[in-house]
Amino acid sequence: MELWKGFLKILLLISTFWFFLFFSLKTFAQKQVPTIVGISVCGDGSIDGFEVCDGDNFGGKTCATYGYNRGYLLCVDNCTRISAEHCYTEPGGMGAGGGGYPGGATAPLGPTTLIILGRAYPDTEVKILKDGKEIARVKTDSQANFSWQTNDITPGVNSLSFWADDKFGLRSILYTLTFEVMPNAVTTVRGAYLPPTIGVDKNVVKRGENLKIFGQTIPEAKVPVYVASPAEIVKETDSKKTGEWEILFDTSPLEDESMHTAKSQFKTVIEGATIVSGFSKFVSFYVGKKPPAGACPGADLNQDGKVNLTDFSILLYYWGTNNPCADQNQDGKVNLVDFSIMMYYWTG
Repeated sequence: MELWKGFLKILLLISTFWFFLFFSLKTFAQKQVPTIVGISVCGDGSIDGFEVCDGDNFGGKTCATYGYNRGYLLCVDNCTRISAEHCYTEPGGMGAGGGGYPGGATAPLGPTTLIILGRAYPDTEVKILKDGKEIARVKTDSQANFSWQTNDITPGVNSLSFWADDKFGLRSILYTLTFEVMPNAVTTVRGAYLPPTIGVDKNVVKRGENLKIFGQTIPEAKVPVYVASPAEIVKETDSKKTGEWEILFDTSPLEDESMHTAKSQFKTVIEGATIVSGFSKFVSFYVGKKPPAGACPGADLNQDGKVNLTDFSILLYYWGTNNPCADQNQDGKVNLVDFSIMMYYWTG
């Protein structure tokens, strides 16, 4: 009978796990990716995103718009520029030509092309992954911009992931974008913005001491830092021209002899639009004299840098015990409270 009760308890927990996982990941995605990704397709005949033309669509412009009365316009530079180099003026000419190929010819089908435009950290290298495998590396410039272009892409829905290390050796989150690639056209995806990196100068700090929280992001951006406590504490700083940022956080308001976490993001204005990045990784620190032996901050029970099904399995194994690693809130028992904490830190 006791065995049957134990089985039902575990079955209920697993059901609860998947329920919370679904809604937690949904909420996590909404909170972690507040930036709006811009997608434009050059070659579909529709002017969208950052395009000024597309194919034969010039938004009503003709050679006459540019002071000529003959010729035709061309849409170039991935639909971001209208070329009037084939326009000209003929004395006594009757009206200017429009755009596209002369004689009503149809443009040949082009290759399927994908262009990614994003930002990470100044003068670093961004790794690009597809299906968990690295497919490219690109350098960022001094303003943290990066771009990548490929014709080796299958039309339809695609997902790519990005990550980078900063100048301190801190690693970003694995940032994933999902988008649709159109066939025989240039699909440009803008908004691959990696959140800031984050670190602390010490893992254990006495209450009342200052803790340096630091990292790197895009240059000259606002960097809010969120410190978890019964009432979340938010401090804001600005990144330097080289992207570094830091705050000296006064730990006096934090609960003593307790584990705490911090995360960050950036806020800036790009081309007139306010951009807010997703959240960085969580960084953990202990306020007090000494953390409990065997404690595993951030619910990373196997210490592999991720919180996923492996950690959940470990939590189940120690369910109902006082294992210091699985007991996330250090109340002497591994239970639903610790499970909820794990859901908060879930990375998948």
